[in-house]
Amino acid sequence: MQETLKSIEEQTFTDWELVVINDGSSDSTESIIMEFKSRGFPVLYHYQENRGLGYSRNRAIELSSGEYIAFIDHDDMWLPEKTVKQVDVVKSCQDVDLVYSNLFVTKKGRQTLFHKKRQSSGYVFDKFLRYYPVSISTVMIRKRSLDRLGVFFDSNLILTEEFDLFMRVLYGSKAAYIDQPLAVYRIHPGMSSIKYIEKFPDEMAYTIGKFKEMDPSFEVKYSSELDYLNAKIGYYRARAEMLYNNTQKARACLYPFRLTDYRFFLLYVITFFPPKVWHKIHSFMTKGAFSESG
Repeated sequence: MQETLKSIEEQTFTDWELVVINDGSSDSTESIIMEFKSRGFPVLYHYQENRGLGYSRNRAIELSSGEYIAFIDHDDMWLPEKTVKQVDVVKSCQDVDLVYSNLFVTKKGRQTLFHKKRQSSGYVFDKFLRYYPVSISTVMIRKRSLDRLGVFFDSNLILTEEFDLFMRVLYGSKAAYIDQPLAVYRIHPGMSSIKYIEKFPDEMAYTIGKFKEMDPSFEVKYSSELDYLNAKIGYYRARAEMLYNNTQKARACLYPFRLTDYRFFLLYVITFFPPKVWHKIHSFMTKGAFSESG
């Protein structure tokens, strides 16, 4: 928490307010926030009892008064120029509603650049159905674009609430990408995305179902993208099964999509080998082209 606040304090853009939601934590969060606030920083602190991440983020949006909204979790950090660079973009590009950037990922003390190649700008919805490159800690979004939706983060979701919200914004809006790392995302064993990985494919399918209900022509417009996304959902189901070395179940998840792409075919084939082979090859693939081109 202290490193997170320090990264906010060091922003070169100074016209900001910080809304902090404490979702029932009994640790030193409140005292740390009060110390930060005592130094003259504009902080609005709100305590609530275990309402969940989606509800907490929605409450923060409701309490904010700014024209632009950015997000940061308690274990992540922003680099000093993050805010000023993104404000410059949204001010100069009035048709852009969401700005995101590259980032550093830290795991076991090792820091690496997340995106190895430049990501997309403009109308990106179709591209993001195939490969979604956005980390919430890198995002700045216009408040008015959220207000148009009516519903912010979906509290039914615990893993894909960011994907759900930002894709709804981008269904009719442009994004801008800053090809520079502006945030640091820390990976640790207690993360929800690790603990609840088996929920991820169902949540992705749930979000896509929303678009199908909203637009009857959705499946026709994005047929090729949805074919690939459905293959990825099958892959995520297989990945969850392989955490428990359930090779037969993983193989069944991959089988319908084995001809979608050579990478899905390879993952399917190696389910016939001992689990350690699958894990080793999968680890190699997710460090390279498979994750970037998704």
